[in-house]
Amino acid sequence: EPAIAIFKGETRRTDDLWEDLVQDETAVEHAARALARELKSPAWENKQFSVYDQIDLDSFVRQNCSSDRGFWWMQANLRSDEGDDLDRIGLLGWLSGYVHYLEREHLNRGESEMSAYRVPGGFSGLMEKMRADIKGDVTFGVELQRVSQDSSGVTLHFDGSSERFDRVVLTLPPRCLERIVFEPALSVGKRCALEACGMSRVIKIAWEFKTAWWKDRGFCGRMHHDGPLQQTWEGGRGDAPVLSAYICGSRAEEWIGLGDPINASVYELSQIFPEAATQFERGFIHDWISDPYAHGGFSHYQPGYVLQHAENMVLPADRIHFAGEHTATWVGFIEGALESAERVVEEVTL
Repeated sequence: EPAIAIFKGETRRTDDLWEDLVQDETAVEHAARALARELKSPAWENKQFSVYDQIDLDSFVRQNCSSDRGFWWMQANLRSDEGDDLDRIGLLGWLSGYVHYLEREHLNRGESEMSAYRVPGGFSGLMEKMRADIKGDVTFGVELQRVSQDSSGVTLHFDGSSERFDRVVLTLPPRCLERIVFEPALSVGKRCALEACGMSRVIKIAWEFKTAWWKDRGFCGRMHHDGPLQQTWEGGRGDAPVLSAYICGSRAEEWIGLGDPINASVYELSQIFPEAATQFERGFIHDWISDPYAHGGFSHYQPGYVLQHAENMVLPADRIHFAGEHTATWVGFIEGALESAERVVEEVTL
C-alpha cells in the first residue's frame, strides 16, 4: 500500500478512494457476510440455498452497488480473484469461497496479506525440494493418454510406455482430464462435473524496466484501471524492476488475438505512465487459455455448478484419486490445492 485506482481518467490512492465507491464496497461486503454466515461447508451441502446457485456474481454486485465507480471497483477486485468476468461466476460458489475470507479475520490477516508472501527461491525451488524428497524417479516430457484400472491396481498409459501403480492421484486440470481415456469409464457424474467446471480466462504480461520508475511516483506498482490492462502489481525478483499485468475474462481473449500483445501493452501502460515506454527493456506473456496443459488459469464455480456437480468432482474412482484446487472447497487458490492434498492423503491411507 498504497495502490492506485484509475477510473475514467481520474486517479485516487487506495487510502483516499471516492466516497461512493467505499460505500458500495461496504454494502457488497455486508451483504456477502450476511449470506455467507448461513452456509455450511462443503458448498454442496447448502441445498436449501439453491436460489443462490442460479444467480451470477455480476447480478449480486450490481444489486448492491449504487454508483458506476463502485460497481467497477467491485468488478475489478472480484474479477482478479475469480479470473473471469463476474457473469460467469455462480453466487453460491463464490459465497462458499468468501467464507475463507471471513476465517482470515480470526487469524488477524489484513486485506493485502492474502497475496503478500512469496516462496523463498520461487515455486521452482519448492518443486525441486519436493522432487529431491521423492523416493523414486520423476519423469518429464510424457503425456498421459489413457488410465486403466482393475481390482489390483492402476496402469497409466503414455505414448509408447506404461507404468503400473497400486493407486494413482491425478492432479490434472479438468479440461486435460476430459481428454484422457479411462477404462472403465468414469461415472456419468464425474464426467459431467469435469465438462461443466469453469476455467478462468487469464493471461499474464510481465515487463522488465531499467528502473523501478513507479517507486519514484510514490506507489507500490499495484493498480486497478478501467482500461484494457485491468490490474498491475510489482512482480520483480532480486534486483530486476518488473511490473506484471493480470488480464481476465473476455478482455484476455482480445489480448491474445493481437499480433504483438507485449508491445501493445507497453503502449497502453505508457498512456498512463510515459516512463513505461522509455524505461522498457523486455517483456513476457503467458496465455493460460491456450496452454494445452491447462486450458485456463484456474477453476471457478459457474452458476448451477455447486449443487449439480461440485461433489462429483471430489469423489475418487476406486483406486484413482483426484486432487488440485478444482477439487477443493477453496477453488482457485493454492490453499485449495493444499487442502485437496490433505484430503487425498486420508483417502489413500485409510
